[in-house]
Amino acid sequence: MSTERPAPSLRRHLLRLAVLMLLPATLLGGWLTMELAARLKSDTEALLASGARSRALAVERDLEAAVLLLQSLATSPHLDAGEAGLAAFHAQAREVVAPLGSFAIFVRREEPRRQLVNSRLPLGSTLPTMLEDGAAARAMRTGQPAFREPLLLPRIEQNLASVAVPVRRDGQVVGALSMPILPSRLAALLRQPVGQIGSAGFIIAPPDGLVASLVFADGASDPWTIPPGFLERLGPAARGIIRAPGPVGEPLLMAFERVPLNGWIVILAATEAEEQAAWLQPALNAAALALGVVLLLALLTIRFIQRLIRPLSRLTSDTRQAPPGGLRVAEFEALAAAVAEARRAPLREAEASRELVAQTIALAREVEDDRQLLRSVMESVPDEIFVKDARLRYVMVNREVARVIGRPEGYILNRTDEELLDAELAARLGAIDREVMRNGVIHEYESAMAMPGHPGEERTYFVVKAPWRDSTGQVVGLVGVARDVTRRRATEQRLRQAEEAMRRIARADTLSAMSMGVAHELNQPLTAAGNFLRAGMRMLQGEQPDQKRVAAARDAMREAANQALRAGEILRRLRDFIGRGETEQQLVSLGPLVADGAALVRAAQGTDAPQIALDLSVSGCVVMADQVQLQQVFVNLLRNAIEATEGLADRGIAVSLQREGGRAVLSFRDAGPGLPPEVRERLFQPFVSTKESGMGIGLSICRAIIEAHGGRISAPAGEGRGTVIRIELPLSQAALAA
Repeated sequence: MSTERPAPSLRRHLLRLAVLMLLPATLLGGWLTMELAARLKSDTEALLASGARSRALAVERDLEAAVLLLQSLATSPHLDAGEAGLAAFHAQAREVVAPLGSFAIFVRREEPRRQLVNSRLPLGSTLPTMLEDGAAARAMRTGQPAFREPLLLPRIEQNLASVAVPVRRDGQVVGALSMPILPSRLAALLRQPVGQIGSAGFIIAPPDGLVASLVFADGASDPWTIPPGFLERLGPAARGIIRAPGPVGEPLLMAFERVPLNGWIVILAATEAEEQAAWLQPALNAAALALGVVLLLALLTIRFIQRLIRPLSRLTSDTRQAPPGGLRVAEFEALAAAVAEARRAPLREAEASRELVAQTIALAREVEDDRQLLRSVMESVPDEIFVKDARLRYVMVNREVARVIGRPEGYILNRTDEELLDAELAARLGAIDREVMRNGVIHEYESAMAMPGHPGEERTYFVVKAPWRDSTGQVVGLVGVARDVTRRRATEQRLRQAEEAMRRIARADTLSAMSMGVAHELNQPLTAAGNFLRAGMRMLQGEQPDQKRVAAARDAMREAANQALRAGEILRRLRDFIGRGETEQQLVSLGPLVADGAALVRAAQGTDAPQIALDLSVSGCVVMADQVQLQQVFVNLLRNAIEATEGLADRGIAVSLQREGGRAVLSFRDAGPGLPPEVRERLFQPFVSTKESGMGIGLSICRAIIEAHGGRISAPAGEGRGTVIRIELPLSQAALAA
């Protein structure tokens, strides 16, 4: 006889599931309620601490105002004017201290207990004796502002705290000003609103002085006795929260804050009822809300389970109609449909099998077609295409790979480079292949290799290798394409050789053009040398020339030698250009170079030299150039300006230097007849000249020199008559960085 217990119903299982689902929600709601209560309680304490901090700040500001007021009174000149001055100071102190509801006391260092001025009492009345350890005595002893905890003041019969400042004259403490601090004023500072928490406030002056207290409930002061050991519980902390008995013994939650100025302690207190009202009721409301939500979810779950169970009766009956009030469940309807159609399942499976076989055959054909297409593409490309697996074995190659390796395709497949190529070449290719698979990036390189298909011949290949990834993205090999670029590189080498030959021919053509201008360029220094020599000869004429004439002749001979050397330098540079196409370049400052060129031109002209206005004050115009070539350009332009203005009363020759961005700009201006428009357009071309005997080579050479230095020369159309030649040269890196 079987003793197996009957299986629980679906309803019971669903109820258990509902309980399991609602239990975490209930626990979560309880935990959230506890967290809310803890956070609200912490916020209450933080609000109380913020109130104590704001009150401590207010007390500190009031004490600082009292100190500043006394320090201002301490500078009064009435204190140095004897008895008459004391009377004036008495009136001044009453007027100044009266708004604070207090009074000022003045004592001297010689008689620290004798009050000289008490603004509370009439002048001349009998004044009380000062305390030996009062605030005034401390201020005179330390030379700093001092505070005193509440003490019973004579003739006032009231416990008052006090503040005092020293009175200094010539850097020495000669007395002190003291002022009592009224508890009512400090109690008023405790009455600042702080939300809905806090019902009492206290100010304590350690070690045991109660400065002021205030109970907010009824607005009346309540003398609170400091409980024994209360200050020890506070410790040295600057701020904090404690629990201690209140004025009538009930426990209070207290937040304290020390006043940095004098160490007084400001306390803001709240009763347990106030504390609980701030956090307990919101926490209870949240707990009730969470419980209500859980109960509502439980009722809805039970109702849902009841409606869910009803459709199950359909499975045990022949009807296909769902019972009223039940839910339509897709799984239940599918189960009923499965039972009703169970007989047709084998037919559907057979049909599905036939369709699967047809799809498999079609897929196999597509795969074979794709393979044939890939093979056709690989064979149609004239480059070597190959595929390697993770072990660097060839799994696919085209006809070009077989030709280059010198082996049939069938022999190459499933073999590595170590089995097919030279050991050194195979090691080099294997290192590149492993790097491509390890990094997973495309690698391109060009290399010269001696392949077995070209024995004894080294050919250059441009190779691209890319990682081969499977459907999961893992690198399982690599795909490579190699192109034979040997013929292309040989063609490029021949083109470079032809280009170099053309440059040599171009330099030769330039030489043929420049040969016509050599006489033109050499004519300037040689003419200048001749002028200097003739001038020296004139100065040495006579039987006994004086020392000045001899010195002038010597200078003329030296300048003639310099010009001869300059002509030789021009020839040397021309020879270097013809031989190498290069010049010697160095850092050149344009201002001094232009000034030297102007001096050379004026010396060559002698007494007929016109004035040349130079505006070269711009600094930092340093270029990388050949100094001799640039000076030759400047001298040529100045000689052209002199010749263009010859015979004019106002020759108006001027040279200016400017800096525009990263370029230096030189302007050569004259007041000559100017240039015709048709000449201006072709001014710098060879054999174009405005002079009857000119060869038209000078400006062409100037343009070649300036452009060789990366610059630009032009003749812009200016306002008025005359000609302007503009030269732009790039500044050196050192000048740009300055």
